[in-house]
Amino acid sequence: MKNRKSKSIRSQIFLYFMLSTSLLLVVIGIVLYYNFSSLIKNEVTTSTQMIIDKSGSQLDMYIENVKGLSMTLADNNNTCTLFNNSHEVINFEEDRDDLQSLINTIIAGNQDIESIIMVGHDGLIISNETNLSMEISKDMMETSWYKDAIGNTMPVLTSARMQEFSMDKDTWVISLSREIVGTCDENLGVLLIDINYDVIEGILDDLNLGKHGYAFIINSNNDIVYHKDFSYFQDETKKEELLTIRDNASMFVHEYKFENANWTLVGVASMDSLYMFQKDIIMAIVILGIFMFLISLGSSVFFSKRVTNPLKKLEKAMAQVDSGNLNQDVNVTGSSEAESLAEYYRSMMIKIKKLLTEIKEKEMVLRNSELQVLYSQINPHFLYNTLDTILWAAEFQDNEKVINLTKALASFFRLSLKGGSELTTIESEFEHIRQYLYIQKQRYQDKLEYEITMDEAIKDIEIPKLILQPIVENAIYHGIKELDEVGIIKISARKSDHDIFFEITDNGVGYDVNKEVINAASSLKLGGVGQSNVDRRLKLYYGESCGLYIESKLNEGTTVTIKISDKMK
Repeated sequence: MKNRKSKSIRSQIFLYFMLSTSLLLVVIGIVLYYNFSSLIKNEVTTSTQMIIDKSGSQLDMYIENVKGLSMTLADNNNTCTLFNNSHEVINFEEDRDDLQSLINTIIAGNQDIESIIMVGHDGLIISNETNLSMEISKDMMETSWYKDAIGNTMPVLTSARMQEFSMDKDTWVISLSREIVGTCDENLGVLLIDINYDVIEGILDDLNLGKHGYAFIINSNNDIVYHKDFSYFQDETKKEELLTIRDNASMFVHEYKFENANWTLVGVASMDSLYMFQKDIIMAIVILGIFMFLISLGSSVFFSKRVTNPLKKLEKAMAQVDSGNLNQDVNVTGSSEAESLAEYYRSMMIKIKKLLTEIKEKEMVLRNSELQVLYSQINPHFLYNTLDTILWAAEFQDNEKVINLTKALASFFRLSLKGGSELTTIESEFEHIRQYLYIQKQRYQDKLEYEITMDEAIKDIEIPKLILQPIVENAIYHGIKELDEVGIIKISARKSDHDIFFEITDNGVGYDVNKEVINAASSLKLGGVGQSNVDRRLKLYYGESCGLYIESKLNEGTTVTIKISDKMK
C-alpha cells in the first residue's frame, strides 16, 4: 500500500514539481547573480571609462587650444623680428609694445593662464610678469623647461610645479614651453606659458569614481603631472605607491592617452560598491528563492490534487463500467484536459450503448431479413404462377419456351441463394432481376416491357442482395397490373462521387402522395420482402443517409431511387 501510494500520480507530480522547481530556482539564482554582477560590472566599467575619456578629451582640447596660442605667439612676425637681433631693430619699442599688448590680450581672454614669458637667447624678456629682469632671464636659460624646448619641434609640457616667477610663491602651475625659431630655423629663444593648476583640477573634479575613487595624471617619465593631494609631488614613497595602483585587482583602473601631450590620465574606481551590490543581490536572490519555494510548495499540493481528483473520479466510473454498470456518469471539473477526458468518457459510453443497441437491432433485423429473404426465395405464389406458365407451354408442346422458362427459373433461384451469402455484386443483382423480368414477361406477354441499363464501371461493387426484386415486384403488382395499356419498367444504375444510385421507374397507376404517405417505415403490401425491409437493411449497412426515395403521381407512374455508398460502414 505504501509503495503504491508513492507511485501515485499525485506523489509523483508533487515530487517532480518540487525537484524541478528547486533546480529551476538554483539555476535562475546563479544566472541572475552572474548576469546582474556582469551587468553591473560592465555598467561601472563603461560609465567609468566614459567619464574618464570625457575628462581626458576636455583636457586634450584645452591643451590643443594652449598650443594654438603658443603657436600664435611664437610664429608672430614681431616675435621673429624682436628676438632675431633686438639691438638692431629700428622700431624696437613699438614692436615690443605690440607683442606685449598681444600677450596681455591673450591673458585677459584666458584667465586660466597665469603668465606668458618669452625669453630670448640674448636675454630679452617679454612677459606679463613686470618683476622679471635680465638677470632672471639668464637663470631661466638654465632651467629644464628652457633646455627641453630647444631643438624640440613640438611644445613641451611639464609636470605640476610651484611657479618660480610669480609674486605668489604658493601658486601651482603647469607650463608649456616652445622654442622660438627664426626664418632659417635658428634658435631665437623660448616661449613659456604657465597654466593655472586649478584648470585641470576643475575639469577632473567632475569625475565621479566612487567614494574611494580618484584620478591622477602622469607623463611618459612617470612624473606626476596632477594629483589632488600635493604631497604626492614631493613624497617619493607616495609616488611609487601611486604608480603601482594600476596593478591592484580590487580597483578598476582606466587610462586615457592624451593626443596633444605625453600625458596619461589614470582613473581609479573603487570596487567596494560593486561588492556591496553583489552581496545585496545574493541576499535578494536567497529571499526571493525562499519565497518562491514556499509558493511552489503550496501550488504543487494544490495542482496535484486538482489534476488527480478528476482522474480518481474517472477511475471509479470505469470500475463501475467494468462491473457492468453502463449508466455511471462522471461530472468532472478542473483542467481542460481532465474535462476533455471526461467528455470523451461520456461520448465513449454513449457510443458503446448505441453500438450495443445497433448490434442487437442489426442482429434482429438481419435475422428477420434473412428469414424473409428465404421466404421470398421460395415465394409459393410466384413459384406457382411460373410453374403454371411452364405447364401451359408444355401442353401446347412449346418445348423451347418450356426450356427457356425452366432455365430462367433455375438461374433466378441460384442467384437468390448464392451460397447463403447476404452480399452479391451489382452485376449479379442485375442478372437476377433480368431473369425475374424474363419470367414475368412470359406470363404477361405484350402487357409488360422492360429496359435494364448499368454503368459497367460499377458492376463489381458488392451490395446486399435482393434489393431490386422487391421494388420491381411491387411495380408490377401494384402499378402495371392495373393498366389497360402496355406497362414499361426501366431499371438503371449509376455512380456519382462516392454514391451509387439505382432507379426503378414504371408507368403504372401511381398514387397521390397527398392522400397516401409511403416511407421506409410503411407496412403496406409492397410484395416480397417489402420496400420498408429493403430500406431498413440499407440503412444498417450504409447509414441513415442511404435508403429508398419514392416519387409518385396518380395515373402517371412511380420512380423509386435507391441510394447507397461505394463502401459499407
